[in-house]
Amino acid sequence: MAEAAQAAADHGLAPEDLRLENDYAGPRDLRVETVVSADGTRIAFEKSGSGPPVVVIGGGLNDKAMFAPFAHILSGHFTVYNTDRRGHGDSDYGDPETYTIEREVEDLAAVIDHIGEPPALFANCTGGMVAIHAAAMGLPLAKLGLYEPPYDAPRATDEQLAILKRLVAEGRREEAVIHFGMSIVGFITEETLEKVRHHPAWQAFLSMAPSAVYDTIISRQQNAIPFELLPRVTTPTLLVSGRKSVPAIQEACVTLSEELPDARLIRLPDEGHLYDQKKVAPLMVEFFRP
Repeated sequence: MAEAAQAAADHGLAPEDLRLENDYAGPRDLRVETVVSADGTRIAFEKSGSGPPVVVIGGGLNDKAMFAPFAHILSGHFTVYNTDRRGHGDSDYGDPETYTIEREVEDLAAVIDHIGEPPALFANCTGGMVAIHAAAMGLPLAKLGLYEPPYDAPRATDEQLAILKRLVAEGRREEAVIHFGMSIVGFITEETLEKVRHHPAWQAFLSMAPSAVYDTIISRQQNAIPFELLPRVTTPTLLVSGRKSVPAIQEACVTLSEELPDARLIRLPDEGHLYDQKKVAPLMVEFFRP
């Protein structure tokens, strides 16, 4: 219990009202389309709206359903490709034995190739770490919107990753989600566990449990701000951070805004790492306008 409480304190991800419930929208009446990444993994997305293209990707245990409100707001101005990262939602799991963050860059490249022109990209949490790598590796992006890439948050340990892999291998998905949520990223506490279990997204969390291995690997390997990559990220970038998030993540966002060649930072006074999409989406609409 003390470990879980410390994780929540470290990451700032477990507000008392667990505001994800205000965002999760469940199934939509949108056709799921897929592209094939370089290693053969199918990557799924929902396409909506019209106008310049915008790709949306989430963080750990995020599927496209969780960004339906965000995508809906953007779809009034853009063609939105609300995308499941590998192992999430309707995308294939891929091969965890060959997983690196570069596989996710290849996944994004496949979506962009399908679009046929440089899109804007919005990326949440660990998706932001993928996005920074993608921009640094030269993927064609019109603009980049990031909500709190969790650099400098507590790094996952080898032991935590080993436990998670074992639970996933044994099919113990509920235990895997609880371990990831409590011990690794801290969006679940002893006090909020029962509420999370009754949340509409709980079954989605269980279905995506194996993907937590990928986000834990990112935490292990990509925890530090990649200063060597930042000069290569010339894409205009908007960072958004909540003043209720853990200080380390807030400070990392400040550093990114100072070190990226073309970036600015908006800090929201009443938001944490779990944020109100209806507040963040209009900021991205304004920023993504051509």
